[in-house]
Amino acid sequence: MQSWQYLLLCAPGVLILALSIHFHRVKIRRRKEQAFAFRVETVLLPRETVKCICPGKDGRWVLTSRRLLLEDGDGFFAIPFAKLKRLEGKDAAGKTTVAPAKMASLTVNGAYTLQNTCAEFPEFARLLKSKVKKPTKAAKGAAKCQKGKK
Repeated sequence: MQSWQYLLLCAPGVLILALSIHFHRVKIRRRKEQAFAFRVETVLLPRETVKCICPGKDGRWVLTSRRLLLEDGDGFFAIPFAKLKRLEGKDAAGKTTVAPAKMASLTVNGAYTLQNTCAEFPEFARLLKSKVKKPTKAAKGAAKCQKGKK
């Protein structure tokens, strides 16, 4: 037999091996996703719902109706919305931006940073931004009116 005939005989075996490796990886990925979903469900408070999940470099970020959950090694770190003081978005050039579509990274309270590596990031940033309330300053006229009413 010639060498090209040996290649024809080996091709189906190589194809079967490649497909089996691919399906094994898909199976492992599904198991990890199911395990993550189960862990998130065990951490949720009563009547708390998941709004958005965004994968990050160090773990997934989960935005719920009451708080922000950051996945670390073996559990979750929860930040209630009342403790979220500052969100800072930066574009690819490193300049500060407020538009979620232009953000390359999002920093929460100056300590936790999420990079824009997935399609869910703009939606996640928009939802998180809407949950963080900025302190409002009373206008001068409104402050005088309140003093007068007392």
